[in-house]
Amino acid sequence: MSKLRDLMPSTHSLFVFEAAARSLSFKRAASELNVTQPSVSHSIKMFEKHCGTGLFVRDNRGVQLTEAGRQLYDEVRVGFRRLEQRLEAISGRGTQYITFAASTSLAAHWLAPQLYDFQAEHPDIRIKVVATDRDIDPDHEVDVTVWVRPRDFDRGNSWFVCDEIIFPVCSPAYLLSHPAPQAVDDLVHHQLIHSSDAYRKRMDWSEWVELAGGDASGIRPNIVFNDSQLTLQAALAGEGIALGWSLTAQQLVKNRLLVRPLPTEIKTERAFFLLASDDVSKNKRCKILVD
Repeated sequence: MSKLRDLMPSTHSLFVFEAAARSLSFKRAASELNVTQPSVSHSIKMFEKHCGTGLFVRDNRGVQLTEAGRQLYDEVRVGFRRLEQRLEAISGRGTQYITFAASTSLAAHWLAPQLYDFQAEHPDIRIKVVATDRDIDPDHEVDVTVWVRPRDFDRGNSWFVCDEIIFPVCSPAYLLSHPAPQAVDDLVHHQLIHSSDAYRKRMDWSEWVELAGGDASGIRPNIVFNDSQLTLQAALAGEGIALGWSLTAQQLVKNRLLVRPLPTEIKTERAFFLLASDDVSKNKRCKILVD
C-alpha cells in the first residue's frame, strides 16, 4: 500500500495545495475549486500540521511558498502533469497519434521527408515516429510499420511498397579525393563502410560483391556499425562507400547528397511492405496515412 495515505490528511488536500501554490492565492484557489476561502485556509493548515512544516508564508500582501512548499510544489506539478497525460492517453481525451514504427534510416530518409507534406495536407492527423532496431508487429501500440520480406509475402493489412535493390553509395566529396571504381573488383581498394544489424538480416559487402560477380576474398571489415543509418551518416561525411537500399537511400541520391560510384545494383528476392494494425479499417486517420 502506498505511504501517501499516511503522509497527507486526504487526497483533496493535495489538490487544494496545488491550486494555492500555483496561484499564490487562497482566494483564487477557492474560486477554482468552488469552495470557500476559509475552507482552503483550513485545508492548508491541516496539511502543514500533518507535514510538520510550513508550506506557505502569510502576510498582508498574500501568500508565498516556503522552501519546503516550493520543493513540494515542484514535485506535485510534475506528478500532476504526468498523471494528466497518462489519463488523457488511456481515456482517448488527449492528442491522438498514429504511431509509425520504422528503422532509423527508413524513418530519417524515407518517412520524414514525406510527413511534412502529409501534415500540411492533413493538419488534424498527428503522427508519432518510433525508431526501432527490430521488426515490430502492428498492435494496439503501433499502428503502422515497414518490413522487408520475400516478394510473395501475403498478409492482411499489408501493401507492397517497392523491391529491395541494393547498390554502393558515397558522397561526391569522397569521389573527388579518391579514384572512382571502374568495376566491382575495384571496391576492395576503397574504404568500405560496414554494418551488421542484430535483429534484421541485411546483405553485407561480401555477399553483395559475390552476387555482383566480384571477388570478395579481400574484403576485411575494420569498423562495423550496428545500424544502417550510421553507415549512411559515415558515407555522407565522406568516410567511404556504403551499401544503400532502394527505399532509404533514394532521396539522398536524388538530392545529390550521395552518388552511386558504380551503376551495378543487386535486386534481391525481397521487397518492402507497409503493414498496419487490424484496426486500420476502423481508424479513418490511420487509413488516410496508409493510403
